[in-house]
Amino acid sequence: MKYHLLTGATGLLGRYLIRDLTLADIPLAVVVRGSRFESAAQRIETAMAYWEAELGRALVRPVVLEGDITKPGLGLSDSDQAWVAKNCEAVVHSAASLTFYADEEDGEPWRSNILGTRNVLGLCRDAGIRQLHHVSTAYVCGRRRDVIREDEVDVGQEPSNDYESSKLTAEKEVRAADFLDVLTVHRPSIIVGDALTGFTVSYHGFYTPLRLVHALVTSLPWDLFVQCDLLGALKLDGSERKNLVPVDWVSAAMTEVIRKPELHGKTYHFTNPNPATVADMLGALASMVMALARPDEGSEAAKNISIDDVAANFREQMWVYQSYWSDDPSFDSSNTEQALPYLPCPAVDDAMMDRLVAFALEKNFGWPREASAKIKYPIAQDLAPLVDNAKDLADGSSDRRYVSLQISGSGGGQWHMIVDHGRLVGVGPGLQNGDSPTCYLNSDTFTRLTRGELSWESALQSGRLVTTGHAASSEQLARCFHDLASLTCSDTTNNCAN
Repeated sequence: MKYHLLTGATGLLGRYLIRDLTLADIPLAVVVRGSRFESAAQRIETAMAYWEAELGRALVRPVVLEGDITKPGLGLSDSDQAWVAKNCEAVVHSAASLTFYADEEDGEPWRSNILGTRNVLGLCRDAGIRQLHHVSTAYVCGRRRDVIREDEVDVGQEPSNDYESSKLTAEKEVRAADFLDVLTVHRPSIIVGDALTGFTVSYHGFYTPLRLVHALVTSLPWDLFVQCDLLGALKLDGSERKNLVPVDWVSAAMTEVIRKPELHGKTYHFTNPNPATVADMLGALASMVMALARPDEGSEAAKNISIDDVAANFREQMWVYQSYWSDDPSFDSSNTEQALPYLPCPAVDDAMMDRLVAFALEKNFGWPREASAKIKYPIAQDLAPLVDNAKDLADGSSDRRYVSLQISGSGGGQWHMIVDHGRLVGVGPGLQNGDSPTCYLNSDTFTRLTRGELSWESALQSGRLVTTGHAASSEQLARCFHDLASLTCSDTTNNCAN
């Protein structure tokens, strides 16, 4: 059983890919950087807890590898790099910086989009991974305004900003990697929130004017605000087309391509055949904000501000995204339409636009930040000593066996127990390849088994534990769980049944 290694798992698209690839039964490992507030595992747990609440079911966690795409080897430990080389057959490179203009030569977006991609390629080369799904952008076309074909890359176009330039360079470099056997390029256009719920964790691009309009309407006198000509301030007439695509559709389309090998090796435009207009977008933003505002709002200091001052301030705040608001070209999506005729892009109509805007306002543009999910069962922590033991084990004897664990729910994950001469000697990350048995259970059942609160037989008979594979007897599996309980149980923390 080979894994797909995903980067960018905590971004908006990455969070949906975790959900959709997991539901498609594609074994998944993720490279995640810890933050000031959360460890890598905690960040993934927060994302998975959200999906479990939305779906009303427990989900298995991916294998979490703490790293950083801007570092050689993705910042992975030697043991994690060895695990990737042994267990991963493909990389889905979704990590990217959305910064439009760099503050410094080696800053963003260059650091993530070019250096990060080079490091991904380096890992693929060193680990022997020959399949890459690279998430680019439809806007590698730059300032072109003719029909953009999926098979076109660099035709001499001028990028509109550093972001587009960095993504074009990255795509050219992955195409030049001669050690890859199969390269699939995914090019979404402007990704916005969920089509049905409006959910997002990213408030760039489409959301930038909404944030500014919201600030204006809550700080300016009402009569002044309603006289503002936002389109005029941006020197737009409103007819400019913007190609918006909901994140759930992009993820669903990518998942379909990833899970079907016959679709690999091509470039796919994930674009909308019916683009919205700038007038539609700003109209939805303004009407929603104005509906929430009160005529008497506005600070005393703002009452001496003129309409010209307002327009100049709005234009100054928006200058970074000026190229974003220009008229989009037409994107050909023949490969996508041929591969996925049953999965058309939904129209971003007024109702969807209202949902996108309402969610952003309800969440105050992501502030305060999303609360961390509590890990109810710290299984990874409990197994850590056994994982450390496994790193020091010599090559397996002829009597070595493996039992895989796929544990869904809070604190769950994927591991395999290492059994030598009938006794548990260590635990490794990920499911074991081959016909070795696999145990499927949730984190509550696993914890009760290891605390001695539930017997192996009862769990099996009640359906709380399901096994597949034929390489071990029931007695051997029972012994594994008995050893696991003995080795992970701690009387000092009251985790064991007396």
